[in-house]
Amino acid sequence: MRLASRIVVGVACAAVVAGLAAMAVPAFAPLGAVATVANGLVTSLESPAPASSTAPPRRDPAALPEGYIDVGNGTSIPGGGFGDCAAPAFIHIGRQDGQPWQVSLFGDLVDTGVREFATGTAGFTADGRIATYTVAPGDAPEAIGDRFCIWNGLSIPTLNGIPGSTAIQPGDVLVLDPAAVPGFVYHYPYGE
Repeated sequence: MRLASRIVVGVACAAVVAGLAAMAVPAFAPLGAVATVANGLVTSLESPAPASSTAPPRRDPAALPEGYIDVGNGTSIPGGGFGDCAAPAFIHIGRQDGQPWQVSLFGDLVDTGVREFATGTAGFTADGRIATYTVAPGDAPEAIGDRFCIWNGLSIPTLNGIPGSTAIQPGDVLVLDPAAVPGFVYHYPYGE
């Protein structure tokens, strides 16, 4: 193989590996790390909340990078929303010290409308909150997240107990807001 061909193959492989690593970070960020985007993806560990606390402490807004908001559990994300979203929502999945898994949605879901790869149907609670999503053929988690203003849309399958290597299927009813689904029980898809 000629040197030029080897260089092209090497650069292409490096780009694929970097892309896969960037996609994996949101899936692992809830496992005790906090993902923050600032000139690239930076991960830092947060101190656990005191055992007597009922809610994790909020960060001082002045200590956050400019343009970021604290969405809870020590997680900050870019503020102001993205695309058609006025403000982002964030799926949190995590546990500490062998405790049961905790899942929650920080922020409000907003249906910004059907789009490519997110043509399914939203399910609502009696009071009109978005709770679930029924997958249509060709739908993809990231597009579903974009449609409902979920900053980490790639976490939707994990929230629903689906491993990242398994595709969502048409007809699947995915939970988007665990608090809005009575009786929802989280099942960690990667074993204990």
